[in-house]
Amino acid sequence: MTTRATGTYTTKSWNENPYHQQEGSASLTRASVENTFSGDLEGEGVLEYLLAYGEGGSATYVGLQRFEGSIGDRKGTFVARIEGVFTSAADERWTLVEGTGTGDFAGISGTGSVKSLDEKTAEYTVEYRL
Repeated sequence: MTTRATGTYTTKSWNENPYHQQEGSASLTRASVENTFSGDLEGEGVLEYLLAYGEGGSATYVGLQRFEGSIGDRKGTFVARIEGVFTSAADERWTLVEGTGTGDFAGISGTGSVKSLDEKTAEYTVEYRL
């Protein structure tokens, strides 16, 4: 059975540094991020992004986020693989990485989406199976 989880998360910290810059080419950066989740997911996320910035500040990125917390009475951790684009707002697709669930999230799988609401807050929807 698939269950839907919705809510928001707030970025607590964002530390981004370039790892390759060349004039006339996309800028490549790495960002270490910490998020606080509320709503159906309650807990903390630790995230690493790799970003490629194009013209006008748009970006394409990938990342891995480890969530630790709860969904209702269930507690544990899982990892989400992220693919996204940023133009005027972030638009992400998540895939819950099978085999990464611990505690009550052992065996979790699913997908999700995220839309940024402002610079620090995003809205998530995750469809998951346990």
